[in-house]
Amino acid sequence: MTESSDPAKSRRPGLQAKWKGVVDSLEAIIPIYEKGSSRISLFADKEMRSEVASFAVGEEKGALVLDLGAGPGTLSRVVAQAGGVPILADASRKMLARAPEFDRVQCVFEFLPFRPGSFGAAVAGFSLRDARDLEIAVAQIRGVLRSGGRFAFCDLGKPDSRVKADLVAAYIFVAPLLIGFLTGGRAGLRFGPLYDTYKLVLNNGSLRSLLLTRFSKVEMVARQMGGSIVARCSA
Repeated sequence: MTESSDPAKSRRPGLQAKWKGVVDSLEAIIPIYEKGSSRISLFADKEMRSEVASFAVGEEKGALVLDLGAGPGTLSRVVAQAGGVPILADASRKMLARAPEFDRVQCVFEFLPFRPGSFGAAVAGFSLRDARDLEIAVAQIRGVLRSGGRFAFCDLGKPDSRVKADLVAAYIFVAPLLIGFLTGGRAGLRFGPLYDTYKLVLNNGSLRSLLLTRFSKVEMVARQMGGSIVARCSA
């Protein structure tokens, strides 16, 4: 992958026309979603979600925390363990049905049906990259947070170094298909679109710059050569 061939350089950030296909693929792997995703992340996902939940909840035990792109509630359960009260938001009704123990709202990143300043904290676990339009999504997230609120997320990252970005791309091109197949047979091959989302994500530096257009402070920690990130944003 070269600078000139990077689709994220020449388009509005987000999945755009790829969005529906990615959602369909996620719904197809619901039974193996958590296990397969954890293996693809080389089991780094649990620690990353813990860091996200810890920052979001902070000292406000019992406070509402909006979990964006919540899926089957994987991160919400970590938030609850940290003392927060998660509200799940996801575009997929099928995904939300896997987390009946929580309050759930079907919606997309680009239109969050909550009053401005409704939450003191929001989180997203490996889902922000799946927004159809990332700029609108970030604006919406900031809008539902009150002044001084916190937004934390973990996700797939794209290193600023082209060499490292190409190495991560090679891993994501092969590993999701192989690990997906070993985890769930033919159904696991639906992890393949992860490579498509990687091609479209902003590099880590550009993502931080975008977040800073809406948040006063952004701390981003890169792991696995920059292929995974944990971000902590303060409103």
